[in-house]
Order: sequence, then structure tokens, then C-alpha cells
Amino acid sequence: MTSEELKFFDNIASKWDSMEHRSTPAKINEILDIVGVGEGWDVLDLGTGTGVLVPYLSERVGPKGSVLGIDLSDGMLREARRKYGNLGNVMFEKRDFEASPLPGRYDLIMMYCVYPHLQRPYETLGRLVEDNLKPGGRIIIGFPSDEKFINSIHAEKKVDHDHLPQADILTLRFAVNCLHSRKIVADEGKYLVEVYPEDECVREVTKRIASEIIPEQSRCEVKVS
Repeated sequence: MTSEELKFFDNIASKWDSMEHRSTPAKINEILDIVGVGEGWDVLDLGTGTGVLVPYLSERVGPKGSVLGIDLSDGMLREARRKYGNLGNVMFEKRDFEASPLPGRYDLIMMYCVYPHLQRPYETLGRLVEDNLKPGGRIIIGFPSDEKFINSIHAEKKVDHDHLPQADILTLRFAVNCLHSRKIVADEGKYLVEVYPEDECVREVTKRIASEIIPEQSRCEVKVS
């Protein structure tokens, strides 16, 4: 997130919830139903903002689970803590998760309405997959709309990472950057892409095939969708 973006979110934090019309309770529950959130899970909500997902995640993981909301904006975190700081299985922290590694491992990492703000998306996602997922864990990149609406919001920005591609194209970009992913759903009302560790067996087979057909100097660990 740039310093300009951070200043924007700090300034608008107190008004954010009244401006966010697409993340309705029905829409959030629909998205979380599709994603699947288990009781007792540990969930990391990156770019939690004012905690839009937090009460729904908290209810689904229950008292044996946990939800950690991370954001870099003091204003957004202040609103999130004001609304949900009393939930027993919820914590909030201020961190720049792109700048430094995060502790802990999680069953689910949510990146809701966050991806266009990443400065180093492939590097960041690769580190999260490697360092912060439990076995079977997943990262979900999600939005309550299609990419056209998201890009209309960021239309004035010219940096490539501010542009959200179609979900199929995003998964191809991930593959080129050695990330394993799949499109879950992409329609006018939802955009969900899953990033996850490659199966160890698949990894070994892929490495063996790559060693036979790809020159050493141009080799990247090929991911199989």
C-alpha cells in the first residue's frame, strides 16, 4: 500500500461503512458459504479495514477458533476495534504484511478487497503460502463484485497492480510466477480466487518433468493446475 493510499484510508475510515454498499450481510455470508469456514479454524483477515468480515468469521470459527485482523491504517483499525474489540475470539494488529514476515499459521487467509493494493503481490502471496498456511490451508482473494466494478474504482490509477484482471487471467499470472491457484467463481456479484500450496506428490512429479524438458537456465518450478 502506498503512502497516499494509507492516508486516504485513514481519513475516510469513519465514513467507510456508510459508503460500502456491496458487502451486505447476505453477500458476505454467500461468499463465506462458498469459501467454507470451519469451526475451530484459525483465520487471518489481511487488510481487515473496519472489520467487514470479522463478525461473520468470528461466528463461524466459534470459541475454539480465532480471527486475527491485520491492517496498516490506524483509522481503519480504530473503527474495527470499536465495533468488534469485545469479541472473545478476535484480535487486531497493525502490521505491514508485505514489508515483513507474519508469525503463525492459519487454516484460512482472507484477502477481501485487498489485492489491487498489494505492491508485490506474487512475492507476498508466495511467502504467505510458504510461511503462514497450515496443512490444507488456503488463501482467498475475494471481492463482492466483478473485476469491472473494482477497476472502475481504481480507474484513475496507472500502476499495473491496481488493475484487477479477469479471474482466469489472474490464475495464469500466478502460474507464471510459480503460484498454485484456481478460480472458484467469477460473476457480476462475486470474484473468488484460491491460492494454495502445491501437493507434494505433484511437486515432485512436476520437478522431474521440468528437469527433462526445460533448460536449467530458464527453469521455474512449473505449477500444475
